[in-house]
Formats: sequence, structure tokens, C-alpha cells
Amino acid sequence: MHRLASAISALNLALGKTVAPISLVITALVLMEVLARYFFNAPTSWSNEVDQYLLCALVMLGGGYTLRNMAHTRVDILYVRFTERKIAWIEVLTAVLVLIFALPMIYYGGKLAVEALISGQTSVSAARLPLWPSMATVPLGASFLLLQALANGMKAVHFIRTGKTLEAS
Repeated sequence: MHRLASAISALNLALGKTVAPISLVITALVLMEVLARYFFNAPTSWSNEVDQYLLCALVMLGGGYTLRNMAHTRVDILYVRFTERKIAWIEVLTAVLVLIFALPMIYYGGKLAVEALISGQTSVSAARLPLWPSMATVPLGASFLLLQALANGMKAVHFIRTGKTLEAS
């Protein structure tokens, strides 16, 4: 159990570090578009769409990394008052809730991404970008988020059973 949870955490750490530079690409594209539009009066037809697709990838593929680092929003005013055991139970509940929400995202998102790939769907903008890569980030990101929630849940169950915290990887 410990090895599996550690492997999932390591995977999400690597994925988070891999997709983090996307924020720099988005920033550069927005800066380029602002300069092109307001200083050269020559806006692009593709920049906004590419930014949206990259943002989708950043958010979806960074979800597992964010959960791994306990960086999602929570109500700290309540959380700090909880015992470690109660926090562990919340992690187990979180894993169950993520399971409930992630499985449909994985199934239907995957189904839509495959349909977009097979049918060759493209965006309606002038750029006519293929839709399947951005659509595929939804089931992929939901999968990594689900795996991390399950890893966190395994660590929490271990703590509930033994009173010992598994080392973070």
C-alpha cells in the first residue's frame, strides 16, 4: 500500500513539474497578443484559443499535483481545530467524493475525446485546431486526480489503523 501511494504521489509530482511551464507559455502568448493587438494593430486569430486549450491542460493535469501538495482550497478555520484522526477521516471521505465525481469525467470525457479524434473534429475558429488533445486532458487529469485522492485515502486509512503517518514521497 505504501509503495503504491508513494508511486502515485511521485507520478503526480513529476506531472506537476512537467506541466507547470505551461503557465509561462500562456503568459508569453497573452503578452504577444497584447503587443500585437494594441501596439501593432495586428491581432492574431489563434492566440486566445490556444491560451484556452493550454489553460485547460494546466488546470486538469495539475489537479493531482495540487491535491498531492494539499494545496486545494479548504476551510482552515475549521480544519486547524480537527484532530489528526478526524483529518484522516476527511481524507478518506475526500477520496470517495473524488471517485464519485472523477469516474464520470473519465468515462464521458474519454468518450468525447475519442469521438473527436476519430471524426477529426476541429475548432470553429480560423485556426481550425484539432479538439481531441484539449478534450483528452479532461479524462487524463481526472484520472491523475483520482489516483492521488486514492493515494491520500490509503495513507489516511493507514494512519487510522496504526496511528502512524506514512512518509511523504
